[in-house]
Formats: sequence, C-alpha cells, structure tokens
Amino acid sequence: MSSKVMVGLEIHIQLGGRKLFCNCKTESSNETGKTVERRLIATTGESGKYDPAAVYEKSRERSFKYSLTDNSCLLELDEEPPHNINPEALRKALAMSMALNCKVVDRVSYMRKIVIDGSNTSGFQRTSIVGFNGYVETSNGPVGISTICLEEDSCRKIEEKNGVVHYSLDRLGVPLLEIATEPDIIDEDHAVETAEIIGKKLILSGWARKAPDAIRQDVNFSMGFGRVEIKGVPKLSTIRSAISYEKERQTWLAELAPKFKGTDWERIKFQDVTEMFRQTKSKVIARNLKAGMSVYGTVLPGLAGFLKNGSYKMGKELADVAKLFGSGGIMHSDELPGYGVEDELPKLQELLKPGEGDGYTIIVSTPRIIGLIEDSMKSRLKKLERMDLPETRVVSDDGSTHLLRPLPGGERMYPETDIQSIPLDAILLENAARIIPKSEEQLISELISSYGISKQDASVIISSGKAQSLKEYTGLLQNSKLATRIILQALPEMEKKTGETISETELLPLLEEAGKRKWDRQILERALDLYFVDKLPLANLLSSEMIKPLEGDELKSMIENLDSEEPVDPKNIVPRIRAKTNRPFNPADAIKLVREISQ
Repeated sequence: MSSKVMVGLEIHIQLGGRKLFCNCKTESSNETGKTVERRLIATTGESGKYDPAAVYEKSRERSFKYSLTDNSCLLELDEEPPHNINPEALRKALAMSMALNCKVVDRVSYMRKIVIDGSNTSGFQRTSIVGFNGYVETSNGPVGISTICLEEDSCRKIEEKNGVVHYSLDRLGVPLLEIATEPDIIDEDHAVETAEIIGKKLILSGWARKAPDAIRQDVNFSMGFGRVEIKGVPKLSTIRSAISYEKERQTWLAELAPKFKGTDWERIKFQDVTEMFRQTKSKVIARNLKAGMSVYGTVLPGLAGFLKNGSYKMGKELADVAKLFGSGGIMHSDELPGYGVEDELPKLQELLKPGEGDGYTIIVSTPRIIGLIEDSMKSRLKKLERMDLPETRVVSDDGSTHLLRPLPGGERMYPETDIQSIPLDAILLENAARIIPKSEEQLISELISSYGISKQDASVIISSGKAQSLKEYTGLLQNSKLATRIILQALPEMEKKTGETISETELLPLLEEAGKRKWDRQILERALDLYFVDKLPLANLLSSEMIKPLEGDELKSMIENLDSEEPVDPKNIVPRIRAKTNRPFNPADAIKLVREISQ
C-alpha cells in the first residue's frame, strides 16, 4: 500500500455584479413562481467518447425542475446563445492570476464540460483557463497553482424527491473563479493553511458575492489508489475532517481488499420479500409499503462482520449506492436485529440462505430501480476489491464523505463554438494589474483614513470581506460609524436570533429608507429586529408605530410612571424602559431626564 498522501485543493469564488454571459444581476430577491422541467442526455466530448460521470448520471433516469428567478433570462434556460463575456469578471480573474504568481494565457478560449446531473440546463458548463503555473508560499514550502479558470456557476439545488431534482436558476451563470492547486499539500493542517492563504487573497479582493456559499472548496485526495475528488467542503475545519476521514476509509479498504479476492459478487441478486413484511413493526418499512414501494433482500457474499464492525464500514459503501438511486439506504446483517424487523429475520434467512461468512441486506425500492441498484452494487464491490478508488464524493457536516458519481475525465470536454476567443492585449492586462488586491495592512489603513473608524474595527471588516459593504452602507446611511455598527454588531445579532444569513437584497432597501429618513441607531436597530426577526414587510414597517421613537414628554411621562411604581435611577432606567416597551429611545436622553426628575 502506498503510504504517501497527496492532497490538492480547488477553491471557488463567486464574483458579484453581473453574470458571466448575460446582463442579469448576480443577486436575486425572489423567484417568479414559474418553473420549467427538463431531461438531459449524455453526449460525446471532442474525443468522440462518453464521459463516465455523464453515463452514470444518465443511468439514474432523473428529471429536473427549474425555478425561474428575477435574475435569470433566456440564456439560463438555454434558449439563446451566450452574450459577450462580462469584461469586469475577466479583469478580476486576470488580476487574481497575477496576485497568485500565475502566468496568464495569450487568449481566453472557452470549452464546454458535459454535466448532466441537472445543475446546468444546457447539459454543460462553460469554462476557460486564464492563468497557470502559479504558487503560494506556505510554512511547508510553495504550493503550486496549476490553473485559474473563469467559468459559469451551476444552479442551486433546492431538493430531490421521487426522481425529480428541483433547482433554482438564481446562481446559474454567476462568474466563478476556480483556483486549482498542485498535489503539493502534505497533510490536513497544511491543507487548511493553504486554503486560508488563498482564501484570504480572495476575501481581501472584496469581489466575492455576499452569499453563504460565495467561497467554497473541493479537496483532491490520493493514497496511491486513484484520485478522489471531495466536493462541497463548506468550511476550513471540514477540510481537515474530510481528509482524515478519507485516510481512514482508504486504509481499512486496503486491509479488506485481499480478503475479497475471488468472491463471487454475482451471487448478489435481490429478491422481492415484500409479503414477509406486510405486518412489520418497522415504521420505516411500513411507511414505504403504504406508499406503494416493495422490500427486497439479497445475500452479501463474504461481507459478514465487515458491514459495520469497528473501522470496517462496507455497509455504508453499499448504502451510498442505494441512496444515489433514490432509496433511503439499506438494513444489513451486521446491525440486525433492529429497526423493528426482528420477527421477519428467521424467514428472511431461510429464503436467502447466507453461508458461513456471508452477510445479507434488505432494501426498500421499486421494481424499476432495484435492478440498477443491484448492478451498481456488484460493480462497486468489484472496484473496491481491486482498490480502484477514483471517484467523486461529497462531504457531510461531520466530515464523512459519501459516493456521488464516477470521476469525470477528459471525455467530457469539447470546444464552445458560440464564444469567440478573446486575445489578451496590453491594455487589458494593464487594467487588470491596477486592481490586484492590496495587502491587508494597506486596506486597513485606507478604511481608517476614509471612514474614521478604529484600527480594530477596520481589521475585522477587512478580514471578514466586508469592506465593500462598509462603502455601500455608509453611502446609504451617510454615517460611517453607524454603518460599522450594523456590520459588526447589529447584523451578527440578527443572524444569531434568526439562525439565517441576512440577505443583501433584503437589507439594502431598508438601509436606503433609513438614510432618507435619517434614522438614528436606536430606530434602525429596532427596524432591523422587526424586519428580520418578526418578518414585518417593509411597507408595513415604515408606517409602524413600533419604530416611532419614544422621546420628549412621552419619554418623561413613562419615566415618571416607572418612578411612581419604584424609584428610578440612572443605573436602572434603561433596562426598565426596555422591559416596558419595544419602541426605540435614546438611552442618554432617558438618563438625563432621570437626573432632572431626581433634582
């Protein structure tokens, strides 16, 4: 077994502004309520061969529903050809290439990558290399940057149910920078460090969309058994846990592989055992039977004790296959009896006749799908026996990885004939060089000078990529200190209360009204609470008595009433007023009135 671990990263950043090949905005405020449905077919690439990932996705026989949004047009529906490339996105891609010490190409030429999992309505993604052969310095030496690509992002997945995948078109076509490193990363900590270094460059640029998934990572991992691409790693800590999980997984697979040599996987044949489970106590099975599904069982040759036993998790490997075809998973012999199927096991074992060392499993599925699951399970076990591990996997929140599809290859590529290649002349390169992201120290100094905020606040705003937000909010509110407070205190508090990320498309209209009406901090923070926590529509909010400030004689009268109940003083008056009303008021005015009343 190879002991050398090789790790590379693919870091993606969505650019804000306009989409890559049309004039639609990258931000969306709502869906239109309209949908379209499509089916996609696999086609050959430039080599004339079919890509394995495309063939696999076609075998799943899914259909796709797309929700139209206010930032989608005929291009996102694949009903018209692409427009000219977004020049600002191209300039930023070139500037980032320069910032990461890359060589830039002589001309930008677009290719199509065949993708038929529904994430692109056209069945392909447009992509082009803009930079290559760069590097970043790390504590373990330089890590090479193999390529920087400018491509269009995919649809945003909403849900998958009964063989139909529902996507939103709001994200499709958003300019996406893909920064791919060489496999120079030696371990989990080095991977996190490298991602931090590249991510900081992206954050300091201020170009990223203000969305939760604006920056995301994929991990390429190998222990000598082929490259595994781990998709959708959401945060730095998950990079570490995903690599650790995959190291452990491939280690125990390598231990088991010799034990499976010569196993007759063709013995896996699912039989309909539905009648055995008509009176089952299993709530999961009973619910699925009621929905018209059937129960199937098969022997799993040679897998007893390896399906779920310590580090061995062959059951999970097979469950991943079942889930990809719409099943909820499997129940297998290493975890039975359990799940409420104790009464059925004797009859099941009598029918399946597992031999010594054999396991068995049951699965809920449909006649149309069970044959696909059976074939895929046999194919997967043969690959695992050979330690033929190249594939695409997806990561869960806990860092565990799951089979997604075969690893795509060069067969999926062919030229994009609707977009002319773009020569990179001296003027374009000079313009790109002018916007290369500045250092953190320079940016902090500029914020302090431009907005009169503290070094600590400036540092937090820069490191969190909120410099552009500060500029926008200050312009709307005409108050840089209030804008700073909104970014550093009010919005994080709103997100903590709601458990949701505050949308810029919802926030900016409120800040615009706040600037027009010259709201102070108390009124604005009360309005934010009503808008995002209580979900009060903006039109209702603007006319609400709840944002009318408590002041003057009205504030004085409330303080006098409180004093008649129990004496007030400057130390307790603010919390006592807040306990009495939700209306905004100026704490300094309240304390001043208490002192006047006390004299």
